[in-house]
Amino acid sequence: MKIISFLKKNTKISIDSAEILYIKKYKFDSITSNPSLILLSILNKSFNKIMINFMLNLNKKIILDSDYEISYYDYLLIFIAGNIIRYIKDNVSLEIPARISFNYKKIIIYAKKIIYLCNLFGIDDKKILIKIPATNAGILAASKLKVLGIECNLTLIFDIIQVKKCFENGIFLISPFVGRISDSLLCKYDSGVNFVKNIYEYKKKFNFKTKIMAASFRNINQILNLYFCDYLTISPKFFDQILKKKLNINIYKNIIFNNKKNITNLNYYSNKLLINGIKQFEIDHNNLINLLSLIINNIK
Repeated sequence: MKIISFLKKNTKISIDSAEILYIKKYKFDSITSNPSLILLSILNKSFNKIMINFMLNLNKKIILDSDYEISYYDYLLIFIAGNIIRYIKDNVSLEIPARISFNYKKIIIYAKKIIYLCNLFGIDDKKILIKIPATNAGILAASKLKVLGIECNLTLIFDIIQVKKCFENGIFLISPFVGRISDSLLCKYDSGVNFVKNIYEYKKKFNFKTKIMAASFRNINQILNLYFCDYLTISPKFFDQILKKKLNINIYKNIIFNNKKNITNLNYYSNKLLINGIKQFEIDHNNLINLLSLIINNIK
């Protein structure tokens, strides 16, 4: 049996990419996107003809980037979503700008703006998840948005405190970052995999409905160890490997289902990882905005 067949029998596959040709080819269950992935797609010409049409048909006088007004960037986000959502079975996660991660009101305003634009352009907003870093403000905003009928994907999950708040607020989906935890906290077992296993068991024990999407993998072994999650979001690099490899029982040597060592609260590490993740998202967002500005100013 191929690894991909095994995974599809047990979980849903999300692709951590915005490459439209790749998405069109494999028709994944879900997509997670962020500014760095969109930037990469533009730079590698994945959106070539689509981007040209988008740039030529949009009013240059529109503000480039804004928390409140509908901006050039917002139109780009929705334009990309509209072109890939037809190939997706479940949902597409669209990320808020990192700069508002700690601002409850701005997160809600921005999420409403995204949904408004989806409705304006005939995109099924029930297939859209607002991707928000799991700060206190982000979790509270996601809880409010849920009441308004807008579901969210809380990302940059690193400790049980974040998880409990998301579970208790009925957040639709959380994305624990497996690889980044493993990179920062070394132990006998894979700490990132162990963390996700523990929150999955916690979810089952108390019958929470929040779905778990394991993210940020460093190797295929981590992916296989977390086959029981609701979703696995995988980079094209690892997905290509999974397509080619067959299931080998020896790859399970690090499985830790019965391990009693609990990674429950990373404390200092989790806060540092959250802050660093938001900073990197902000850098990526600004790089994308700078590229858009360059392209716009050179369109005749």
